[in-house]
Amino acid sequence: MQAAPPRGQGDFDAGEIAVVKRYFTNVDGRVFALRNLPEVVKGALFSRYSRTEKSLRRVLLDEFIDEPATGLDPRAVSAPDGLVAADRAEEFYQRVLVGYGDDSVAELAGAHLAVEGVSTLAAKALEDSRIGISPLEKSTRYVRFDRPGPDGRFLYYRGPELGHRIYELAMEELFKTYSELVEPLTARVRELYPLEAGETERAWKSATRAKALDLLRGLLPASALTNLGLYGNGRAFEYLITKMWASDLPEARQLAVDMHGELAKVIPAFIKRALDERYGSPAAARLALDTASVSILIEGDRGRLVQRWNVI
Repeated sequence: MQAAPPRGQGDFDAGEIAVVKRYFTNVDGRVFALRNLPEVVKGALFSRYSRTEKSLRRVLLDEFIDEPATGLDPRAVSAPDGLVAADRAEEFYQRVLVGYGDDSVAELAGAHLAVEGVSTLAAKALEDSRIGISPLEKSTRYVRFDRPGPDGRFLYYRGPELGHRIYELAMEELFKTYSELVEPLTARVRELYPLEAGETERAWKSATRAKALDLLRGLLPASALTNLGLYGNGRAFEYLITKMWASDLPEARQLAVDMHGELAKVIPAFIKRALDERYGSPAAARLALDTASVSILIEGDRGRLVQRWNVI
C-alpha cells in the first residue's frame, strides 16, 4: 500500500512556514509532533481537526493563530515557554471546547503528576485506573524500604484512624525483620548465584540484590510509604480524582483534594468538574453507594456460604 505523499513547503508562504516550524516538529512530513502549545490548545486543535478536511497545520494557521483568545503569538521572540498565554488559552477552552459538548476532547491533553510519601494501599488505588493513566511506582525490587525518615522511624502510614499502639508495634516489627534480613539474604543469594563469566561485578551485585529484595518484599505492609509518577489525560485524571474522593480511606480522599489542587495549576479546564457540586460530588456519592452495595452483597454471600457449610 502506497503512503499518501506528504504536504510540501509550497503549501505555505514564508510567514506561515515560520509559524509551522515553531509549533510543529517538521513542515512537510506526514508524521509530526506538536510543541510549544498549551495543553488546552492542543486539545482544541485536535477536536477541530476531527471536524474538518484541512490538515492540522492548516487548521492551526487558519483558525487558531488569528484567534487572540488562544494566547498564541507567532511573532514572539521569547523562549518557548513564553510563546503562549495560559490564562487566555484557558478562556479559549471554556468558550470553544466546552461548546463542542464532547468530553473525549479532554483525552487529547494530559499532565505528569508526582505523588510522594503515600501508603502502598493508596498507591494501588491510584494505579487501579489504568485506562488513560500510566503509573510508575518506586520499585520494591530495586529500592530498599528500610531507610528511616527524618524522625529516625521507619516509613509507613500513620493516619489518625490508625493511631493505636498495637498497629505501630506491628509495623515496627515488620520493618525491623525486613531490615535485618536484607544483608544475610543478599549474601545467601550471591552464594547460590556466583559471578558468571562475562558478567561485570557491578551488574552481578545489582541483580543479586534485586533477587534478595524481591524475596523480602512480602514482609512490607500495605502501609509502607512509596512514591509514584502518573501520566494521564485530562478525562482520566478527572475520573481518578472523583474516584479517590469516593473512597472510604481518609488518605485517598485527602489525595483527591491534593491532586485536584495541583492539576488545577497545569490542566485546570480538564479537571474542573472533578469535585464540583454539579458533577463531581454527585458522581463520588454514586461511586461510594455502589461500593457499599457491593460490600453488602459480598457479606450476604459470605453469610449464606457459612450457613450452607454448617448445614453440610
